[in-house]
Amino acid sequence: MKLRPGNMKATFKIEPFPHVLLEDVYTRAEWESCMREIKKLDPHLLPPEYSGSARHGKTNQPLKYNSGIFLTKALPNSEMIKFTRNHMTEELTSQIDCKWWRDQWRRQNWQRWMLSRYADGQYYNAHNDQSLFTTLVWLHEEPKPFTGGDLIFWEYDKYTIPCNNNTGIIFYGPTTHEVPPIKGNGRYTLTCFSTIQSK
Repeated sequence: MKLRPGNMKATFKIEPFPHVLLEDVYTRAEWESCMREIKKLDPHLLPPEYSGSARHGKTNQPLKYNSGIFLTKALPNSEMIKFTRNHMTEELTSQIDCKWWRDQWRRQNWQRWMLSRYADGQYYNAHNDQSLFTTLVWLHEEPKPFTGGDLIFWEYDKYTIPCNNNTGIIFYGPTTHEVPPIKGNGRYTLTCFSTIQSK
């Protein structure tokens, strides 16, 4: 894992759809704290039936095969949430030169956080999220204990974001995306579903 001396790097991309790529999200001390929290939470992660999942339109079956837990209730004082929120304010927006995207991002006022784990053979079929923005941050031990599990946007010529430690992406939740099966274990994702709710 790289040590970052300064800020997280955020790169806004307009093509093939508006999204932000994140690199070096956490400092080493923050990353180590996140991994300790993950180890503590790992035994409590739940299967799709109990951890929320997009569902097939006809069969109503879960589209994901992984384990997860909503942190907002399970661990409201989560260090992962605190660190991520800290980095997703001015540190993020100061690097985005697209005014309309920044304005939408700043207006979000509701968030729901989830920790997910993908083990050998697990996946999340193509789906979309009921959020304005979806933020994903990937965490895993080094050396990388799995292969596969990248994020794929099939509707955009299979546009693929590699799942690398301490990196992430922000995109519009309705954008269809999927995670193909992984080989190995230990792929963790911190997800934030955020939107704008009327007060």
